[in-house]
Amino acid sequence: MGNNYYGEKRLTDEMPILVSAQHADGNASRIKYVHHHPEGQIYIPLQGLIVIEAGDVRQVLPRGRLGWIPPNMPHGASAHGNTIKPGLAGYTVHLAPSLCAKLPTQSRVMSMSPLAVSLLERMSSWPGGMPADAAGLRLMTVFLDEMHMAEEEPLHLIMPSHPRLQAMAMEIAENPADETDLDDWAGKLGWSRRSLTRHFRHQTGMSLVEWRQVARLQKGMELLNGGASVTTVALSLGYDSVSSFIALFRRILGTTPARFAQQDA
Repeated sequence: MGNNYYGEKRLTDEMPILVSAQHADGNASRIKYVHHHPEGQIYIPLQGLIVIEAGDVRQVLPRGRLGWIPPNMPHGASAHGNTIKPGLAGYTVHLAPSLCAKLPTQSRVMSMSPLAVSLLERMSSWPGGMPADAAGLRLMTVFLDEMHMAEEEPLHLIMPSHPRLQAMAMEIAENPADETDLDDWAGKLGWSRRSLTRHFRHQTGMSLVEWRQVARLQKGMELLNGGASVTTVALSLGYDSVSSFIALFRRILGTTPARFAQQDA
């Protein structure tokens, strides 16, 4: 991705925000090394898909979603074009630490309001990516208000911290079609079903069933973005019927897998 900001100059209260338009050509994933900086960071894809690893959270960002990275959190990202439009397009926004106080302290995926999208279009035209006058600062303030009010979306997964639970979660994330149930996992980990359930929910905020559903959705978005058919994706994720996959996809993302796959057409 071009015009990346890696902190060559620190943002301050006098220069509180930096907006960069991003574009990458080609089908290959573009992987960033893991890094961190004092500024908060926002990723917004408009075309293609961005996968972000930030702290103990894995985000998959389709078009029109906002990925938030708090200040000083180690993170890396990979950009994925699709078969219709191989490139990636979108925005990154860096915020001075003073602007991040009211934003989440954990990495999150949030919805983008139409107003926020319009504001970003205006802000991306700023010379040097920074507001040059009072009018620009007002735009920034309204954009931050929209961020404060944005709803979180269930497109991120929190990895558990316990080594055994983490190994289990990584196995599920790599192969979300696996149907190993709670009793079998409890036996593998040497815990009771009740202990596994309690510790997993405490560390991830989800039940194992809910966590697996989001893992399947994340993998499904990646496969659809790569050009796989809805039927192929549903079966590869372990669904007995395509309609079950479509129903979950629509419930969480508000659209069908087919429409998601064609969104950049």
